[in-house]
Amino acid sequence: MSRRPHVLFVDDEPRILGGLRRMLRTHRDRWDMSFAEGGEAALAALRERPCDVIVSDYRMPGMNGAQLLERVRTEYPGTARVILSGQTNEDNLLSIMVLAHEFLTKPSSPEQLVATVERLIDVRTGGPGADRAVLQSLPSPPDTLVRLIEALDGDEASAQAVGSVIEEDPAATAKVLQLVNSSAYTVGRKVSNVGQAVSLLGLPTVRGLICMHDLIRTFDVSGEIPVEWIEALTLHSVETSRLCRLLAEGTEWENNAFTAGLLHEVGQLVLASLQPEAFARALWQWRDPDPEPEPTFLCAVESAVLGSTHVDAGAGLLRFWGLPDAVIEAVAGHATTAQPEAATDACRTVVLAHLVVEADLAPVCGLAGPVALDESRLDPHSREAITRWRRQHSRQG
Repeated sequence: MSRRPHVLFVDDEPRILGGLRRMLRTHRDRWDMSFAEGGEAALAALRERPCDVIVSDYRMPGMNGAQLLERVRTEYPGTARVILSGQTNEDNLLSIMVLAHEFLTKPSSPEQLVATVERLIDVRTGGPGADRAVLQSLPSPPDTLVRLIEALDGDEASAQAVGSVIEEDPAATAKVLQLVNSSAYTVGRKVSNVGQAVSLLGLPTVRGLICMHDLIRTFDVSGEIPVEWIEALTLHSVETSRLCRLLAEGTEWENNAFTAGLLHEVGQLVLASLQPEAFARALWQWRDPDPEPEPTFLCAVESAVLGSTHVDAGAGLLRFWGLPDAVIEAVAGHATTAQPEAATDACRTVVLAHLVVEADLAPVCGLAGPVALDESRLDPHSREAITRWRRQHSRQG
């Protein structure tokens, strides 16, 4: 029999904890729940029994919520962290967004609290490596931080200008969208437009995040993974997102398709960050299979070498971070061999754009060889969008 998930609730006010006990009584058949009065009591409880999810108030005497979650992040990195608070300002909001995976405002409805805990439990216990993957920063190309700071410090700094820089980096995009999709900003709606996300967060908040070195972590290319890999992966992701925008232009799912196109290979960044040596070995085996001469898909090699795939890691990461379901589904479905005949939704748009970009540039996860693409099967709109993308790409090159 598998163990039940364990959730720890922390508050310095006994009446709040009592209210949570009563509110969540009907869920005792799904989770084991513990309640701790204050940060020190929470750490003592964790030493007795670690938990899958911790939900803590922010303002507490002695050890506040941010200090508690900092300890939890260091000592129990596999625990999902949630702040439940109604009293925050700009400064402590930055700390919360860095330390917590979710920020729920008081009062939070039972449905919202339960849905958040269930989602974090599902990803925390769901797939191979998913619990560790979602708790890591993602690597980014080294020049992104410099360009973001320049955009923020420019005379005409704007959410759209900053968003344009962020959109050129899958890791930065994933982090910004994670932060903005907390309930503190979106109040029940999901955001997939990066410019809108920057506008909602505010330039001061984005600037603070950059200064705190959590939005961007420079990718260490001194190990086993060649610098050419992340450059090629970033180029592929950016070009896929641009083609997605052209394919989906004017549709209600345009932003979801663009964002999914940018993030569809983010799982490779996760695996490279978590297991660089094993992932490098998988890359080499995929590119140059030995002794088998037949080309294969990167996911098949990853599964054999690492026990998980970048598709699972990427979808798990974005689900954990609360991105829109349409974006997650498109990321999860990008590595298919079935060629769509038209871009009729975000999923098909990403699959088609991914295949086109791999065929024109180079494979990043498909068959390590020439990509088979039958453009005669495509509808006129898709063919025209691909032609426009190729024209734009050739001008940029």
